Amino acid sequence: MKTLLLLVLAGLVALYSSGCATVKRGSDVTGLARTSALSGRDLGRLVILTRVLPGEDAPDAAEKEAAALTAATAVLTSLTTASATPRDGLMAALGERSWPDAGDVELAAAARASGVDTVAVLTVTEYVGKLHLGLPALWGTETVFRYQLRVLDAATGSLVLDARRFGMRGGPFACRGLDDLHADFQNDLTELVRGRTAS
Repeated sequence: MKTLLLLVLAGLVALYSSGCATVKRGSDVTGLARTSALSGRDLGRLVILTRVLPGEDAPDAAEKEAAALTAATAVLTSLTTASATPRDGLMAALGERSWPDAGDVELAAAARASGVDTVAVLTVTEYVGKLHLGLPALWGTETVFRYQLRVLDAATGSLVLDARRFGMRGGPFACRGLDDLHADFQNDLTELVRGRTAS
């Protein structure tokens, strides 16, 4: 009886740990990049503005903001002909107006005044890892991200890209951590810039 119970338990562990991981993705893309991929474009001098919206799921917002900025800089400078530029000049050109409150017209004008060609605004609304305890799986983890990326051409004021993306991966007995979340986020940004907008 004890052996049978151990075999059943081992079978359940094998069942839940192989092939039962869940992957969910979502994408909504507008702007010029809907029909033509962002990769390969000449974005010139690029400023990336990043923020993580505060909330109960964002206790380490500054850390997550830094990770999101690093990922966005790596993807946009490697897949386009962009040269990442510090945001100081753009912030000075905006004056007392803070960038989250500035509209596209104000951002484009401030970018032109500071010699910037393109502005990318990355807003992360969810960037978390979750641990689930309970039956029938006993435990499991998942990582979730949700963000919006807007890319604005300073010279024309046109919106090159406006994308809202979502990704979740994990499941029973899955062991996923912060490194997995960072990798998933950067991979999703890469797919977006390459024009893989539908999931």
